[in-house]
Amino acid sequence: MKFFIFTLALVSFGATAQTVINYEDGSSYTLKNGESIFVSYDDNLWVRQLYAKGDVYFRKQIPWPKRDHVPDPNEGVVQSDHEWCLSYAPWSEGYTFEMVRWQQVCDSNNDGVYDENDTVWED
Repeated sequence: MKFFIFTLALVSFGATAQTVINYEDGSSYTLKNGESIFVSYDDNLWVRQLYAKGDVYFRKQIPWPKRDHVPDPNEGVVQSDHEWCLSYAPWSEGYTFEMVRWQQVCDSNNDGVYDENDTVWED
């Protein structure tokens, strides 16, 4: 029983959690152990500084510049492939994810046909 409690104590000390801040632009930052930052939706963030004489100064806090992950401008964008659009047979498999992709990417004018009238058509 003592061995079980000792093992449980070792396992619990090894478990740590990380704090990840996800920004609206898709970027993120992971805080290191003991690191503190302020997060605000407003750009007007001020820090109060007190002095021994009783003076109080406020200085503007600049936004946190560090990021772990900054998304690529093309990240998450479905690329249209002219050859795939030409070779795909609509409704051949029923209403599948591929069919939805074909409708969204290839058939831009929603007429059920991929032809020169669609915006992604290549000559």
